[in-house]
Amino acid sequence: MNIQETILFGRYRILSELGRGSGTTVYLARHQKLGGYRAVKRILKDPESAWKIREADILNHLNHPQIPHIYDVEEDEEFFYMVEEYAEGESLEALMLQSSFITLDFICYIITETANILDYMHHLKPFPMLYQDLKPEHIIVGKNSVKLVDFGIADFLSKTGNKFQNYGTPRFCAPEKLSDAKVGIYTDIYSIGKLLEELIRAEGNHKSRCLMQIAKKAADLDRSARYASAGDFLSAVKEQMQSKKISIYQGHLLKKIVAAGSQPHIGTTHLSVSLTEYFNQNNLPAVYREHNSSDDMRTAARQGSFVEEGGLYRRKNFLGMPAYGQGVEVNIPYNAIEIIDYGSDIAGAVSEGADMFLLVVGSREWETECANAAYETAKHKPGLVLISNYGNKSRARQYAKKYGRRVYCFPLDKDPFYMTKEKERMFDGLLEKERTVTKKYWNCRKYPRQWRNALSRGIGKLCGKRAK
Repeated sequence: MNIQETILFGRYRILSELGRGSGTTVYLARHQKLGGYRAVKRILKDPESAWKIREADILNHLNHPQIPHIYDVEEDEEFFYMVEEYAEGESLEALMLQSSFITLDFICYIITETANILDYMHHLKPFPMLYQDLKPEHIIVGKNSVKLVDFGIADFLSKTGNKFQNYGTPRFCAPEKLSDAKVGIYTDIYSIGKLLEELIRAEGNHKSRCLMQIAKKAADLDRSARYASAGDFLSAVKEQMQSKKISIYQGHLLKKIVAAGSQPHIGTTHLSVSLTEYFNQNNLPAVYREHNSSDDMRTAARQGSFVEEGGLYRRKNFLGMPAYGQGVEVNIPYNAIEIIDYGSDIAGAVSEGADMFLLVVGSREWETECANAAYETAKHKPGLVLISNYGNKSRARQYAKKYGRRVYCFPLDKDPFYMTKEKERMFDGLLEKERTVTKKYWNCRKYPRQWRNALSRGIGKLCGKRAK
């Protein structure tokens, strides 16, 4: 198939290949008239194609926002074509290869959403449905949702027979699927237990080890010892989180930070890149987004040492996106804080809805006039944080006195991709102090170390109105 020129059935223009398996290829397509994206699964006609296209019938019986809709089924002389809703995002399998994204919060989110989907299937009327093939590859994590895909071997419980029991991925399959024993809801419970085990092992800080006992019970070889339902499994997870005084959604809630400078070349990009590096180094996924005409992100990428990942560029702890302009969609990883660099476009930054607005001002004499003008434009913006550049604490204190608000001092710095102790202390203090002002945006700390001691915290309070 020539992807660049193929239009299937006069309606679907093929854009790219998403994946392939035994006799099956999945393409990303766009509807010619409606404009929406579709996943087109092309299935070779062979003796096994009958059970492969039965997925269309399964999806037609399901109505859940986290399960793809089936739109159409077509065929030609060689293939069947299933046209489904395109589940935009990254597979959990891909995210698990990047350990910085696997946090206790993330695990709770994935397990909760997946268990809820299974619970829906297990309570269908008149017959429950078994998924039977739960694994990271089939869980798609988008920016705002989790979706379960590939229902090729799902089936209604009343109809499930031995011919389906041998299918699945051995690492996640319940032992009864490999024998003549009867399968049931407990078979899917086993799989979500194994999924939880995998996530716990992938989490870097071992905070999720408190969930291992739940995973072991769900994946017990004795099916009678497992949780009776997905709801019971989920209740155990929630109870464990509450006993540890950790919310089931303990996320930082700080989702979007906008940065802008009072004039060009004032250090907005340097600050934004450094903050992205800081968050990722502390296991809080963050993505830098260039939203100005400098093209610095592409220029840096051309210099080497960056790895391209689906339109994003990675360099150790840094993950960034160039300014692509309208019409280009890039999947931002789930739960990532977006740090949007507006350059010197103060008005544009003010118009952007964000949880925190970082206004960078210069500390040299000839830069104060621009700083004053920028502050007047942005002073009523919710979440405004002022940052004076070049390590000039004296100028930062003058700004603080003039504006009647805290002003942080960004240290002199050569490399935005390297986290110095000075920058780390500055970001530590900024986020800790601003957290008390913007509680609804920043409700927890997940950094690996504890705050120093009571004395240093007390000193911080005394100095609260002074520039850092």
